[in-house]
Amino acid sequence: MAKSRSVRRHVRTEEQKTRDEQLRSKYQTTRPSLADLQRSQEYSTAVTQLECLELMDFVARLKARREALNLSLADVATKSGIDRAAISRLENGQVENPTFGTLKRIAQALNQHLRLVLEDEPAETRSAPR
Repeated sequence: MAKSRSVRRHVRTEEQKTRDEQLRSKYQTTRPSLADLQRSQEYSTAVTQLECLELMDFVARLKARREALNLSLADVATKSGIDRAAISRLENGQVENPTFGTLKRIAQALNQHLRLVLEDEPAETRSAPR
């Protein structure tokens, strides 16, 4: 029997819809560059495509480890103390910025040690400090 999937409907107020439309119109007219947006300081620091890909790769390795150990999401949830649905969202790329603590707890549940490494950036990717 197939699992049913529930999708939470995103409901926006008229005020939110109006604001979104104004922003859309503004950016379709001015078409600011990423540098322009960062200089404006109206927005949080952008995440580069490389950073996204590195996180996706890391999460894919966590999932592969879980599967290699024949652990279910529920097993990892029990061991890590993190909600099964949250682990699933992480594995499916629905979490943009997981905390170090979350990743560490999942890694520990998979008998892995998570560590941070500081490396020099390749010269071609160096830019102004973010």
